[in-house]
Amino acid sequence: MSAESFRLIVRQGIEPGKLEEFKRLAQEFTAGAEAAEPETLGYEWFVNEEGTACYLNEFYADSAAFLRHFKSIGPKIQAMLDISPLEEAVVLGEPNAEAKEMLSHLGAKFFAPHVGFTRS
Repeated sequence: MSAESFRLIVRQGIEPGKLEEFKRLAQEFTAGAEAAEPETLGYEWFVNEEGTACYLNEFYADSAAFLRHFKSIGPKIQAMLDISPLEEAVVLGEPNAEAKEMLSHLGAKFFAPHVGFTRS
């Protein structure tokens, strides 16, 4: 990870009977990020076998990339949270003050880098 990049890992529930709607919204969010956000370096959804919970792994080049993404999905995020409530948000890295403030409103927990590497 570069000094400015960071990851956001989000754990969400999936309401009973809402799995297909969840999958449709996740696909929509992912397609939008892939097509229009080149500095969103990764955006991956993982769903448990029961279809009752998921993890979203987001990877941003820097805080500006995260802020652009958040602005892009802002009008649509409530529809997702209505069927897939946020349970935990973990930030790995050091976003800038503006991004950290936005993430704090989600109840994010922050972990600063210590040691490691990533390969692409």
